[in-house]
Amino acid sequence: MKKINLLVVKAFIGPFLGTFFISMFLFLMLFLWKYIDDLVGKGLEWHVVFRLLFFSMADLIPMALPLAVLLSSLMTFGNLSESYEMVALKASGVSIYRALMPAFLIILFLSVLTFYVSNIVIPKANLEAKSLLWDIRNKKPAFDIKEGVFYNGIEGYQIKIGKKDQDNDNIYDVLIYEMKPGYSELTITRAEKGSMRLSDDKRLLYFTLQNGKRYEELVENANYRSRIPSTYTTFESQKMTFDLSDLDLKQTDKDLFKGSAVMMNINELQLAIDSAKKEIQKKTLLTREYLRPYYPETKYIMQGTKVLDSPKFTLDTIIMNFPKENRYAILDLALGSARNLKSIIESTSQQLEDIKNDDRMFTLKWHEKFTLSFVLIVLFLIAAPLGTIIRKGGLGMPMVVSIIMFILYYVINMIGIKMGREGIVAEWIGAWLASLILLPVGLFILYKAANESAIFDQDKYKKVFERLKLWFKFNRQDQSS
Repeated sequence: MKKINLLVVKAFIGPFLGTFFISMFLFLMLFLWKYIDDLVGKGLEWHVVFRLLFFSMADLIPMALPLAVLLSSLMTFGNLSESYEMVALKASGVSIYRALMPAFLIILFLSVLTFYVSNIVIPKANLEAKSLLWDIRNKKPAFDIKEGVFYNGIEGYQIKIGKKDQDNDNIYDVLIYEMKPGYSELTITRAEKGSMRLSDDKRLLYFTLQNGKRYEELVENANYRSRIPSTYTTFESQKMTFDLSDLDLKQTDKDLFKGSAVMMNINELQLAIDSAKKEIQKKTLLTREYLRPYYPETKYIMQGTKVLDSPKFTLDTIIMNFPKENRYAILDLALGSARNLKSIIESTSQQLEDIKNDDRMFTLKWHEKFTLSFVLIVLFLIAAPLGTIIRKGGLGMPMVVSIIMFILYYVINMIGIKMGREGIVAEWIGAWLASLILLPVGLFILYKAANESAIFDQDKYKKVFERLKLWFKFNRQDQSS
């Protein structure tokens, strides 16, 4: 039995690790493709990009693990069946349940590890990745002045260079607009040529301009609005320094992102769920108290500070029960009260709906901490016995079947989550929908594999197809005769 365990474990570990890292690489490439526009042209250092990719990989685990379990299980037991090793095991009295047990124990251990990763690692990694991606998106483009194009990356300046040498040091036909906040003051500098140089830490830009002119408006002059006075000077050489620190990557406080459900563990999600339910209850009670005077069962009305019995209405139109000179004021008061009441109801309803949406999202994420671990077991119960039935190893048939099954799982899971998020079904049903649907499928395939069913036997389906052809042929002959 130890040899059987060792055989199955060795056959399973290699394909699983290989398919997992390949899946992670593919999903990481999709991540880069999605955010490539936010990364290119920002002058990011290699360690910043590496940190983003490293922390983003944690969020890709829920996608890569199910696909790796499917593909590796199909490959492992398809190879064992194709090489008749499963036949030899069955001939020696080893059932399929016993043959699957070593790999199943690995999946159980992997499920426990996945729960820890989902509950502890992924929220922390998401916090780092999302905050870093936010900083990158809001980072200004790297310093890069192109010929004939105005560069506005430095706040308060518009810089245009007609031509520059290949070494990027010598520049020609330089035009610089310097604008005060609100465009209240304008200074224009133009030079025939010059040079530019970055400081060692790349936080300062030095311009040395030659043979130029400078135009400056005198805003502080008393006659500025009527005459717009200005000064005009020429220079043989002038130095200008520009601060590039605004182009650095700014680090946002991570506490601002902690309210998102994807960045919480189970305890934090449970606390958020309890808080949301208390807030819903609190707002509902406050709204009821405010609307209580407008309930139809109210038996009293207020007049100043006195409480009087409600009047006896005898006519069809209520307003006709009041004196004619007071009707307009009463109608105006009623209209204002109705509008105010409508505004309060709409505002409160929107607030309650937002809180309920947050509550549903927190509840879904709470359940997803468990569903990811459980679905690995479900997918193994589908793929492993299916591999013994298909009896095809390698990357051909297992790859096709696993991709189809992964798409099926992913679509069902997304539909369940969407339905739970919109309140169509209970949150736990939405989160567990894929597992509830696929578990019976896995148990059915396992039962068929244990009883050596030929549900994937090509010859069997060919015979059925031939019988159908003959049946249609005879029916046509009968109709023609």
